[in-house]
Amino acid sequence: MKILTIIALSLSMLSCAKFDIVHFANNFEVIAETENKTPTLSSRILRIREFGECDNNICPSEILYITVSEFGEYPEQKLYKTPKANAWSFEGWEHIPKLGEPNPTLVINLKSESNKKVKYFKVKANLEAIVFTEIKR
Repeated sequence: MKILTIIALSLSMLSCAKFDIVHFANNFEVIAETENKTPTLSSRILRIREFGECDNNICPSEILYITVSEFGEYPEQKLYKTPKANAWSFEGWEHIPKLGEPNPTLVINLKSESNKKVKYFKVKANLEAIVFTEIKR
């Protein structure tokens, strides 16, 4: 007769104590994402709001996180962050690079509102840098 030995393994899970990562993981909202058909770069735009309620049409500050990733087994990836604003919104993809383009760069249109001032930005993002250019409308 064989004796069956059962060993119970106990895994202890620790809580993450870093407020920023906990707040991010629990509260991010995907507001835009590139279609992944055959691009050279993909991107997601994530919005994080601070805690609190709106008062006199002014809401807690928001930050956008813009991810940029190439494709492949070991893709190079970047994460960029906007300055705080009362509100950020995605206005559209102006350009998503195609396969074979030299220096592939995403061009994104964003809008921010702070202290009742509205600003529009053309954002160029790739694996080297991100550049925000304010557009007057």
